[in-house]
Amino acid sequence: MRVVRVIAALVLLAASMAASAAMPRFEDLEKRLDIRPDQKEQYDIAVGATKRALLAVAASAMEMKQRLAEELMKPRPDFSGFFRGADKVFEQHRPLFEEAGREWNKLFKKLDDKQVEVVKEFLRENLGELIAPLVTPSSSPGGEWI
Repeated sequence: MRVVRVIAALVLLAASMAASAAMPRFEDLEKRLDIRPDQKEQYDIAVGATKRALLAVAASAMEMKQRLAEELMKPRPDFSGFFRGADKVFEQHRPLFEEAGREWNKLFKKLDDKQVEVVKEFLRENLGELIAPLVTPSSSPGGEWI
């Protein structure tokens, strides 16, 4: 049982560290895009929505870390209950990622084809599965992400 506790603690520690270090460098993207003034407002809205979603997930990861620590202190930890709760935590943030996806889609309409490709590459590299399914640039055939 002690081995299970140590493994669970290490997994959650790694997850919380990854969540807190996962904030993409949007300043670099803005420089690469060479944003025009007519695109800037929507760019800022899309970035803000994405940051809100990522910060919510990071805060939840920290909360989960605390709950795991409390569970590990019990003589008989209930890991099944802990992991059931973890699924719900991430599902509650789905609307934030959907909002971010909508804002990126609005931005895509204001960008030229080269800028869209730069953004797609950046999002794919930095956010991958978190936001990719929610962003469907109109420049892609059939509204596909990639």
